[in-house]
Amino acid sequence: MPKQKKARRSLVYGSNALVSTLVFLAILVFVALIAQRHPLRVDLTESGEFSLSEQSRKVVESLQEPVTIKAFFATASPQRLKTKDLLETYRYHNKKIRYEFVDPDRRPEVARQYEIRDYGTLVLEGFGRKETVLRADEEAITNALLKLSRKKKKKIYFLTGHGEHSLDEINKVGYSTVKSALEKENYTVEKLNLLQRENVPEDAAVLIVAGPHKPLFPEEVASLEAYVKRGGKVVVFLDPGLDGGLKDFVRSLGIQVGDDMVIDKLSRVFGGSYLMPVVTRYGAHKITEGFNVATFYSEARSVRPVKKPPEGVTVVTLATTSENAWAETDLDRLHRGEASFEEGQDAPGPVPLVVLAAVDTNKLSKSSSTQTAQEKAGREGRDEAGVAHAAETRLPTGYLVVAGDSDFVDNTHFGLSGNGDFFLNTIHFLAEEETLITIEPRKKEGQTLILTQDQARLVFWVPLVLIPALVLAVGLGVYRMRRAQR
Repeated sequence: MPKQKKARRSLVYGSNALVSTLVFLAILVFVALIAQRHPLRVDLTESGEFSLSEQSRKVVESLQEPVTIKAFFATASPQRLKTKDLLETYRYHNKKIRYEFVDPDRRPEVARQYEIRDYGTLVLEGFGRKETVLRADEEAITNALLKLSRKKKKKIYFLTGHGEHSLDEINKVGYSTVKSALEKENYTVEKLNLLQRENVPEDAAVLIVAGPHKPLFPEEVASLEAYVKRGGKVVVFLDPGLDGGLKDFVRSLGIQVGDDMVIDKLSRVFGGSYLMPVVTRYGAHKITEGFNVATFYSEARSVRPVKKPPEGVTVVTLATTSENAWAETDLDRLHRGEASFEEGQDAPGPVPLVVLAAVDTNKLSKSSSTQTAQEKAGREGRDEAGVAHAAETRLPTGYLVVAGDSDFVDNTHFGLSGNGDFFLNTIHFLAEEETLITIEPRKKEGQTLILTQDQARLVFWVPLVLIPALVLAVGLGVYRMRRAQR
């Protein structure tokens, strides 16, 4: 009889344990399913290190169409896990965002399809377009999403009427490849003839003057100058011996084009001509940030900042040759094949080839307004205190980029090394497509914890002595109770 009672008791306890286990597992599965469908993320860091900024959340939550992100990382890359956490954060805020990791070494065909050159590159696809991100951080990804979802296209104008490169020609010197590349980047490309219009259109994001063979009329130059001074962006490509009547215009904004041709011995190493200088040095600017690819220029002239730029103008050299190059000024000897470096006459390397001028239009307009007011006050013999302060209105910064070669992005050279990338980087910056949203990096600030002697004792005794002793006491109590029930 005692044996039967003991067996019955064991059966009851065993059944209860089994049922309890099954119920517990069922609850775990139920909670996991709820968590999968309705995940909850809580960032307990003070700086919000694992959360998106409010700007990013607004952009992500506004996406109405699916976006796929392909992240090209090596399988063993230490940055892969960090990037996965970031992409998962984006997906948490919008399930229309999907991502996958691709190892370029294991799937080279996919890397070739997306023209991947560096590890850590992200390609975002959606809204019928594609954006490539070279660094996997929140600012770059959010800006790419914003550019994908934006319906309005910015316009890039190309000046015509002076023998510039043609956007329609598919021959070696045509610019059809440039046009196609810009359209793939979601720009609208149009031609502009300033002989038929008085001013540059208001909707122009960038105006490009690509190697004019004939000089512009003074009225056209005045239109370009007015456009820059009201915050416009102009890119000018001037080949050796052909300044297009723009030499004085670019000099007035702090850039000087040389009457020379650059010769580079280093280009022979790459299998090119002495007249094709190679650039591997780039200035400190957003256009060239992280850019480490060589660019080649076919028959280029020197372009350098003037020694003393005008007030309100900041000049930056973007691309420079190596020390092996020089700017040859005796073009007749060069054409006879007798050119050599002559100290005191030729400019030694490094030779600058691409220069950017940032024009603070507010300072220029304020200076002009003050000068006009003074002249007016002098004429009328009265105080100028009543002059209207029209210059108080803030104007955008104008930009002028001058390169000493127009062939480096023609149909022959656009795909050569980093030529096309450098050109597109320049256009993105000028069109304000490089950084649409600026996100400040999170600051990780450490905090010093100072304990009193009593607090230090408490920290020692509670977790290291009292809690383990309590657990041990509870275990002994449970053991004695179960033994007494047998």
